[in-house]
Amino acid sequence: MNRLVKQLLNINLLWLILGCVFLLFMGGKWNILIATWLGSIFFVRYFRTQRSGLGILLAVPFILAASYIFFLGLAVQVTLEFQILIAVSYSLYVMIPCLVDRALYRRINSPLLSTLVYPSTLIVVQFLLSYSEELGTVLNWTGSLFSMQPFILLVSITGVWGPSFLVGWLASIVNTLWADGFELRQVKVPVILFGGVFVAVMLWGGLQMVFFAPGPGTVKVGSVVVGLPEDNLFYTYLDLPEDAQLEQREQYRRWSLKVQDELLATSEQIVPSGIKILTWASGNAVVFAEDEAPLIQRLQNFAREHQIYFFPSLLVLGEYEGADRNRVLAIQPDGQIAYTHFKGRNPNAGFYQGNLIDVIDTPYGRIASPICYEMEFHRFIRQVGEKNVDILLVPGDEPSPENAIVHTELSMLRCLENGCSMLRTTLEGLTLGMDYQGRVLSRMNYYLTQENRVIVTELPVKGVQTFYSRWGDWFAYGCAIVLVLLTMQGIGFALKSRGTRQS
Repeated sequence: MNRLVKQLLNINLLWLILGCVFLLFMGGKWNILIATWLGSIFFVRYFRTQRSGLGILLAVPFILAASYIFFLGLAVQVTLEFQILIAVSYSLYVMIPCLVDRALYRRINSPLLSTLVYPSTLIVVQFLLSYSEELGTVLNWTGSLFSMQPFILLVSITGVWGPSFLVGWLASIVNTLWADGFELRQVKVPVILFGGVFVAVMLWGGLQMVFFAPGPGTVKVGSVVVGLPEDNLFYTYLDLPEDAQLEQREQYRRWSLKVQDELLATSEQIVPSGIKILTWASGNAVVFAEDEAPLIQRLQNFAREHQIYFFPSLLVLGEYEGADRNRVLAIQPDGQIAYTHFKGRNPNAGFYQGNLIDVIDTPYGRIASPICYEMEFHRFIRQVGEKNVDILLVPGDEPSPENAIVHTELSMLRCLENGCSMLRTTLEGLTLGMDYQGRVLSRMNYYLTQENRVIVTELPVKGVQTFYSRWGDWFAYGCAIVLVLLTMQGIGFALKSRGTRQS
């Protein structure tokens, strides 16, 4: 008992508590940019200073609790299994790199190489978690750095892995300095190298934005969003028991017809502004299965009458058997439907997974329209770069006010990776237009705009090929190779030390 008490007294919980507090602000609904750069410093410090397994076990409930609070209001409209998955995954995301760093950093002779253990492991864990069909890159810390221009342009080279690596590398270097009493002599090379890389990234990004900005040639794109009587109105209907759905069916059907009329009437008003393309938000145009064919005919007639490219997103209710209830149509000015894209990624398991990115050639560039949560999946969206898409028109819908900004900013990383401009038209969230270098061209928050939720965005008609769109996740694979080599060196050091002690 005395030994246990002594161990508990030796555990410095301050660093763990500080890390958990910062974790709440490392992205998500309370995003504070500087918190992302500072938070992991305290987690690394805590795990490096633990001398027993008790301190490690003690960290589990703290980090789980912080992860749970982080996702309050974010993980909604999802199953209980997904809520558990995302909290546990985020906890592993925090802990595994710290544990690997704790095991290896003292066994690496080079001060420079020892600082690479934590960031390399961080990227490997992020990369492995991205293979989850429910998560994608939703946990990645790079999303919290969205506003950090021109630094965030690094994703066009490394994908989302590069910025997160630098966050982790800084944490490792600071902790090595900390252990040496902040004497620069022993850690001079890592500090200088990190500073040089950071300055180079900022300088390169700045030069790109100044001298290689999008060329002349834009197209006006209209976004129309119509407010609903209450948030998640029609998804609430889908969650009702079958008997309740039958009882309330006609009421919801009347609501759906009313919203359809409002969307078309508002769209009629925006056409004189000179738009050539029109897009609606996901989950806004809701139609019962028996009303679907007449509505699609109205949409085709609208595109033909106004000679525009029309990308309405539809949510089908009632008796429907198809790839997914959520889809987007690409309607040409002649009224013909170029493609129908079904939503293929969703935080709830069991949804249609086999879809590809559909592309339409227009006088305003090559256009694609993945839907909402699909943007969290970098491998899926990389088709955009491979198919030389110039513009992404993404219909979105957020399940809660806490999500209003988060997913829109995360999804924008995909256009930086793949060199295309993007407009995300969002119901109950943030509508945002951005060019392929991260310049915000338009912005409309659903909850701050009480009326006239309409916006016109001038998007560049020509994208660019990026290093990432050509070579993909080369940086993540490089981190995996570095981690394997460092692990081998650490094991070799441990075996050599054991042999020395035995002799």
